[in-house]
Amino acid sequence: MKDGKFKKLGFSTLAVHSGKGKKQPVHSHVIPIYQTVNFEYENFDQKLRISSEEEPGYIYTRYGNPTIDALNEAVAVLEQGEEAFSFASGMAAISAALIALTDPGDHILASSVIYGGTYNLLTNFFPKHGVDVSFVDVWDHDAVGKNFRGNTKVLYVEPMMNPTLQIAELPYLSEIAKEKGAFVLVDNTFTPPYLFSPLSNGADGVLHSTTKFIGGHGDTIGGIVVGSQGFIEKVKEIGRVYGGVMSPFNAWITLRGLRTLGIRLEKSSKNALELALFLENHPKVPKVNYPGLESHPQHNLAKRLFGDFGCMVSFEVKGGLDTVKKVSDRFKIITSTVSLGEVDTVASHPASSSHSMMSLEYREKYGITDGLIRLSVGIEDVEDLKEDLGQALGNSE
Repeated sequence: MKDGKFKKLGFSTLAVHSGKGKKQPVHSHVIPIYQTVNFEYENFDQKLRISSEEEPGYIYTRYGNPTIDALNEAVAVLEQGEEAFSFASGMAAISAALIALTDPGDHILASSVIYGGTYNLLTNFFPKHGVDVSFVDVWDHDAVGKNFRGNTKVLYVEPMMNPTLQIAELPYLSEIAKEKGAFVLVDNTFTPPYLFSPLSNGADGVLHSTTKFIGGHGDTIGGIVVGSQGFIEKVKEIGRVYGGVMSPFNAWITLRGLRTLGIRLEKSSKNALELALFLENHPKVPKVNYPGLESHPQHNLAKRLFGDFGCMVSFEVKGGLDTVKKVSDRFKIITSTVSLGEVDTVASHPASSSHSMMSLEYREKYGITDGLIRLSVGIEDVEDLKEDLGQALGNSE
């Protein structure tokens, strides 16, 4: 009803066309949820101009939406990139970015220690489409240089590796990759803005599972890719054609979570350091992985690269899986589940969840053992978390 007037219309017509709101600018302080499939135009000529990109505007939410664009803009600014594009999940973002960068006959060189879902994608899916993949210990700089090939198009790394928390010296790796003509793609989920900026350390593209720290509350799934305008145009094309884009509602929820990213990371990082120190001195914990500890072999590198040491801690318990089960079942405040990056502290078991698709031999080679617990530390009072860890570990035998 363009004139907003209702004459003698049938019930169903009124039910469909009433309540659309006034067609005038409303300057909401918070970005609204544009929960719509398509958009209206003043006239047919405007539709043609927008469709041909002669005039800015929106056509169909799979192609673009004001709420989603607000999230894209915010993350691009924080990651110091030119543009960004959001997806329905972190894996959709990873897939789209890698598809945009490779063709059959190309080669991807990836870090040996990465998120298990990415490892699964690279080992079981890309080779089926003619893209060769190999893995390298990115902390071994000599090995990195030797593993590049003439057809290597992408170097894929995590600055802080999931779940063993080794550190990739991104400026050095980026320099090697640029000499070889490869694109450096970084999964920055563990070290989001405030902690680390991959693009200012030599990376060409950045991606996140926004499900984690960016959303921050465990109530929405998403992913995002950030980079130059030219790169993101390719990513957009993949996203629009394959269709795995973020919904307006999830974009709005994610953007709301993003507003407190800095203060959440500040508090959680402080808690993580205290818990890591607590665990390092616990008699039933033979090993703790946290770059903020002076005992971490890359502590000085982490100090140089990161604004803080992050919210992730992993540690070994004596007794392997049997002990992990006992400790997990005894938590009272800490939640034993999957995922990470939420306001509450979450414990997971990588060997049976995020990295279960890796073989036992591969996991053990890289320290992802059956006795490894990964903590995503939240914003609770740290003394309560210490007490919970202590009682769970103390009763583990």
